Amino acid sequence: MNKELSIIIPAYNEEERIEETVESAVAYFRAKKYKFEVLLVNDGSTDATLERSRDLERRLSEVHVVDLGQNLGKGQAVKEGIAHAHFAYCLFMDADNATAVTEWDKFEPFFEAGSRAVVASRRLPASRIVHKQPLVRRALGGGYRNLCRGLFGLAASDLNCGFKAYETALAKKVYKDVQLLGWAFDTEVFCLLKKEGVLVEEVPVVWEHREKKTNLAPFKAGFETLGSLLRLKKKY
Repeated sequence: MNKELSIIIPAYNEEERIEETVESAVAYFRAKKYKFEVLLVNDGSTDATLERSRDLERRLSEVHVVDLGQNLGKGQAVKEGIAHAHFAYCLFMDADNATAVTEWDKFEPFFEAGSRAVVASRRLPASRIVHKQPLVRRALGGGYRNLCRGLFGLAASDLNCGFKAYETALAKKVYKDVQLLGWAFDTEVFCLLKKEGVLVEEVPVVWEHREKKTNLAPFKAGFETLGSLLRLKKKY
């Protein structure tokens, strides 16, 4: 593979962790001699995420900020990042670095062998969870995963792990058709990849839950996501 990569980091109220995540990504890919860019997509943060992102942009030549101006959801943030990607491959990763950027070492061999889409999984036998999510979130996540696999015939063991990479041309083609902007956007992406006949490779990763202050109500979010999936089912 060409060592050219666009790294997309969607961020909503990540003032406490955005600097560490970005600086570690820049140091890692510089050491690997990649030609790369880091696209920081600010999803309408209400804290100092945008200001700290701008500071990173000033200090690190590879960093570029995409400001959505309002909170549109993680799906839209990733979609915007991919639309701005310039290099042959793209990776999106969570701003909390729950899957460390060094896990990219496991992705490279797949792309070198010709893979077009490679995603991280926390559910494979070789995966390792350093710190688990709270029980309620694990239960909701398990139900969501089983529902999606049943409704859409998806084979992936982990739909929502925030560490996914693609050939950029493929990502641009697929993500322009994504309509779901909330937590269910990943499922729509898998449906679109299935429609395109793309084999998605799964990689076991080391993952750690990072606690974050949030106003998200798990059960409310669960009902909203269920509604999104039912709408998606009408298309696939």
